[in-house]
Amino acid sequence: MGIFSIRRTCKILAVFLVGIIIAIWHPYRKMLPSSSLKQLAVQPNDGPKAYYGVGKGYHLILVQLESFQNFLLDQSVEGQPLTPVLNTLKSESLYFPQLFQQIGRGNTSDAEFTANTSIYPAGAVPMSSKYGNRKLPSLARLLHKQGYIADTFHVNEASFWDRNQMYPALGFDTYYDQPYFRKEKFNRFGASDEELYRVGFEKLTALAKQNQKFYAQFVTVSSHSPYTIPEDRKRLKLNGPLHGKTLGDYLTAVHYADYALGTFIGKLKQTGLWDNCVFVVYGDHFGLNKKKYNPQKISDALNIPYHKHISTFNVPLLIHLPGQHSGRAIGQTGGQIDILPTIANIMGLDLKEEGFTAFGQDLVNAGHNVVGMRYYLPAGSFFNDKVLFIPGKKGFEDGKATLIRTHQRVQDITPYKADYDLIMDRLKRSDSYVEHLPLR
Repeated sequence: MGIFSIRRTCKILAVFLVGIIIAIWHPYRKMLPSSSLKQLAVQPNDGPKAYYGVGKGYHLILVQLESFQNFLLDQSVEGQPLTPVLNTLKSESLYFPQLFQQIGRGNTSDAEFTANTSIYPAGAVPMSSKYGNRKLPSLARLLHKQGYIADTFHVNEASFWDRNQMYPALGFDTYYDQPYFRKEKFNRFGASDEELYRVGFEKLTALAKQNQKFYAQFVTVSSHSPYTIPEDRKRLKLNGPLHGKTLGDYLTAVHYADYALGTFIGKLKQTGLWDNCVFVVYGDHFGLNKKKYNPQKISDALNIPYHKHISTFNVPLLIHLPGQHSGRAIGQTGGQIDILPTIANIMGLDLKEEGFTAFGQDLVNAGHNVVGMRYYLPAGSFFNDKVLFIPGKKGFEDGKATLIRTHQRVQDITPYKADYDLIMDRLKRSDSYVEHLPLR
């Protein structure tokens, strides 16, 4: 055999062996943990941390309010406060006025996913559908290690947005969906928020009597579009120009949602659970879509400054601590990706010690923060401490920056190039991280 034949034979064998290796390795590739990816997530700050462990050992209740924007707080319409319950809660809680939604196509379910994992939504595909088959590192799993039970409550069918897959993926022990609630026709999703809280309160009371620590998530729907509230449940009385208008219907719906939340808080206080829990409320996403509602008309109708992006994507976050009676506003810019790290700090969970990969950070102790968006804005859009930046067709170079507080355009965008590069890189790393998580 000549030397050239030997070489050709060796090459064929080498290709054959590589093919075998790839065939064996490929099915398991996505299941392999990636230590390098963990190192590239947001790293918690070292040193003493404010509010660390103040909620350790207490129950945790997380309420996700449907279509709830931050501008609603402290507003009145025709002499009636829109959110009296949340106004009171804000006055005795930690309040984060610069929190922004980060959802993708999954909308409400993406908000649940992000708040419970500190992982960015993929954008075009609902995370519940794409990654419901994974074992997701989550708030529920962190608390399981501390002896907690984790339950979630939602009056719609769990199959909607594939929640029947997402909830086990997130580590919830039980999900309570439509069959657990009375068959009342409040809106197209079924039962009212009052019914949601009634069932949830009964389950939580039973757990508390057994001295069982719990993490309970409530996903509300009474303020969901198209904002139709039964006449006998309307509590906001509109007789002016907003009567019969879609904006008026939206305000009526959120006013009811606020009232229903108040009934739940009232029951918690009556039984003493209020003093034994960390209580978190946040909005899942906008209620007034900028494509359907003219920002200037909203501004004129409510006599408030209203920006088509900043105001639309700004949602509230309130965290009430056990025994807290005075409020504190924390102006740190954040997103739903920061909710888990913030709660973890309060609950005494050290994410670094836990080896938990978070792509957000604890808003109480954060320094500079950058939170990304995609789907409702182009990929690479971000909020930082000062501006909302939206890239253009060419990326950064033809992008636009707007001051968050004044809504004024920024002419020189060059100081924000580093944040743009950071968020583009972080989105890629988040996507890669979740893709490598093991199957359930």
